[in-house]
Amino acid sequence: MDFKQLHTFTVVAKEQNITRAAKILNYSQSSVSGQIQALERELGVPLFDRLGRGVLLTEEGRRILVHVQNLSYIEQQIRAVAFGHDEPCGTLAVGAPESIIAYRLPKVLLKFRERYPKVQLRFQPGACSELRTGLERGEIDVALLLEAPVRAENLITEYLIEEQIVLVSGLSHPLTTIKSIQEGDLANQVFLMVESTRGGWSYREIFENQMIQSHVFPLQRLEFSSVEAIKQCAISGVGVALLPEITVRNEVAEGKLAVLHWTPIRLSTQLAWNKHRWMSSAMQAFMRIIRETGIEN
Repeated sequence: MDFKQLHTFTVVAKEQNITRAAKILNYSQSSVSGQIQALERELGVPLFDRLGRGVLLTEEGRRILVHVQNLSYIEQQIRAVAFGHDEPCGTLAVGAPESIIAYRLPKVLLKFRERYPKVQLRFQPGACSELRTGLERGEIDVALLLEAPVRAENLITEYLIEEQIVLVSGLSHPLTTIKSIQEGDLANQVFLMVESTRGGWSYREIFENQMIQSHVFPLQRLEFSSVEAIKQCAISGVGVALLPEITVRNEVAEGKLAVLHWTPIRLSTQLAWNKHRWMSSAMQAFMRIIRETGIEN
């Protein structure tokens, strides 16, 4: 096995398609297929399931990919030292929900860019359950998760800050007049929420479980992929929004939204990484800036 084969393996794993990988690598399709087959023969395990025109990593392939990526980072560091550029460099993939990227990370990113300009940051927004999967598969280097603590055999998490999840509405909404909202008061309301996810303890899942246990059911759930879209709909009176307090702080201060008198959900934003992943100098630098700077707004 050599770095050429391993690099081809990582590209095919990312693209999930031999033809696309061949175009990116500027190889013939037969060359890419040959390299993967040679690697599989040497390792003695299938790395991909061939599914029509596409390919998917096998379980062995997913586990091997993490270690191959570690080798790739080590190669980058060796080259950096050889050329006298041993400061952090390369690409760092960071995953986080949209709300964390937009409202918690700007100060961190500014400081990181000033101190480590040779590191190319690549952000991957997504639901926390998806981000944990990305960490375990080696698709993401480090993530910030906003959810209840979840035990994951391959992940390490570190507490950063407590978040409050609040209910907000436009100023004319009838619920703004209730001094202590109970679950029953939320029946037959229109809720504005982030897209549904499963496989973790997101604030939406926690809220919906509370409602189910109280036998309270909404009139309608409107799902959005954008926090900003949810806020604008709430301001316009479409319904009640469930959002992290940090995301609505400005609108509340400006008198555009009202925080309803309901006991907020308390969760923590956590730093997470794969314990089997080799920590590159870029990854160490990013985590160091997070700890030094903090993510308080």
